Amino acid sequence: MRKVKSIVLVVAMLVLSSLVAVFASGFTSKPAQSNYTLSVTKPYSGAKFEPAKGAYLSAYILQDEYIKANIDTFNDMTGKQHASFFKYVGYGQPFPTKWVEEVKASGGVPHIAFEPNDGLDKVQDDDYLREWAQDAKASGVPIFLRYASEMNGTWTQYSGHSAEYIEKWRLVYKIMKEEAPNVAMVWTVFTFPESTIMKFYPGDSYVDWVGVNIYNVVYHNDNIKQKSDKEDPLELLEYVYDNFSYKKPIQISEFGATHYTVTDGKEHPDWAASKIKRLYDNLPTLFPRVKSIYYFDVNNLVNAPEGRRVNDYSITDDQTVLNAYKKSVSNSYYLSSVVENATITSDTFTFNGFQFTQNGRLFVDLSFFQNYLDLKATQSGSTVTLSDGKKSYKFTINKQNIARKSLGDTHVINGLPVREVANKFGYKLIMNGNMINIKK
Repeated sequence: MRKVKSIVLVVAMLVLSSLVAVFASGFTSKPAQSNYTLSVTKPYSGAKFEPAKGAYLSAYILQDEYIKANIDTFNDMTGKQHASFFKYVGYGQPFPTKWVEEVKASGGVPHIAFEPNDGLDKVQDDDYLREWAQDAKASGVPIFLRYASEMNGTWTQYSGHSAEYIEKWRLVYKIMKEEAPNVAMVWTVFTFPESTIMKFYPGDSYVDWVGVNIYNVVYHNDNIKQKSDKEDPLELLEYVYDNFSYKKPIQISEFGATHYTVTDGKEHPDWAASKIKRLYDNLPTLFPRVKSIYYFDVNNLVNAPEGRRVNDYSITDDQTVLNAYKKSVSNSYYLSSVVENATITSDTFTFNGFQFTQNGRLFVDLSFFQNYLDLKATQSGSTVTLSDGKKSYKFTINKQNIARKSLGDTHVINGLPVREVANKFGYKLIMNGNMINIKK
């Protein structure tokens, strides 16, 4: 990445208070969780099949019996052409040529969730994997390959084996690179648990896109005592977004909102519609590095394995949910076709979490200054030295535990004051309504 010549820091408020109050006074000494989006525009060359702007509108419909899994019907009902559709393929099964041709005929590109459900030992550099990759190349179309996703949980055959997982991921990546340059590999985790995500990351050189699967359910684990209706899909996205979007395009590989659950035996169409609206309506401004999103259009009451028939995520069989989806995706931000070779010279990198306000000052976690402003940090106790390669300054860390509102968990934040850091490195803060520009 080239040296940043200018940085634009835009802080968009998500609460009703004004920016003037943030940087003037009025806050007590007690730290409070803040809800700002900080964004930096800087040089960036893009990843494989990444669009310069916007997000690929995509879906999983193969188990939607209401429309008989027909792509054209789905596009018609939702009022918009979708750029990509996905299919699960177990490791050991042949490349799904027939299905890929159906997706191509509809004007879309395939996304394949390639799952080693018999364990990682089966994954070898052998004729099967080489031929599978060659068939992928022969398809003649861009392919998103989501290999061994949700490994950070406990429910897959490849969970709990991070070292072997990384080894096998890198092997698959190597073979695809050699045999199928039309494949972009998407490393996808589940929203929870966050604590195990980093240990499975194969490394920047072996990942094209980073993905996350997000579900809004009324209750967790089919337990009426574990109500989760207040969870915000934007908060469910934050951890992956803030830790990876500054270097990789983000794909929401699966998103679903339940409109009926057997846990309470009730319909929740308005609730599901609100979650869809919340996510799709806010991605363009708050999470612009999300470059692809797949809706999980499935009634799991019918199609899930035994023991998991709890939630109906489908959108085609409920008019309230369908109308909400249709309205949100009508935004031109959501793209109907994949761009193979977009020209990208810069992008806007937003940061949504790990921040708080105290005594009229906005503190942001140290990771923001390192990852988004490209400052080098050396820490000794509560003192951190930041450097841009020419100048170095010391700051005292304000360490706080801040709870995330809808999720109920806490994060330790190594806070540094935005205004002071910007001033020290020669940036000017220019206020314009609810925005702050910081540039040389």
